[in-house]
Amino acid sequence: MNSYELMVIFDPNVGEEKINALIAKIEDKIKGFGGEIEKTDKWGIRKLASIMSGAKKLRSGFYVMVYFKAKTSLPASLAANLKVEESIVRYSILKAEEKKKKDEATAKAEEITPVVVSEIQEVTGESVGGI
Repeated sequence: MNSYELMVIFDPNVGEEKINALIAKIEDKIKGFGGEIEKTDKWGIRKLASIMSGAKKLRSGFYVMVYFKAKTSLPASLAANLKVEESIVRYSILKAEEKKKKDEATAKAEEITPVVVSEIQEVTGESVGGI
């Protein structure tokens, strides 16, 4: 199963009760299609970066992030259900990349060590900008 992130922007004019009901409905759809909900973050009402055409000239939206695991066929099925909901201004389903842990050898190789300017001059034999 793959990890996914679903961002949904709701019309804030519908009210928080209806938005909560829609979030529950979306989570039920994900579970119904065989997915597992990991976490749901409600960001609340935020200002939109630009006015979206066809979005009733809204200047703000209620943002929600849903993190879930599912088979690769679930996002397409979920998108088909999200398209028909009038209270959803925009949505985006992205495959989440899992962060890989670095081993100690790689971490040490990437460490930056400070160097004194006089050491550079001794190695290269050049003068650096009057120093």
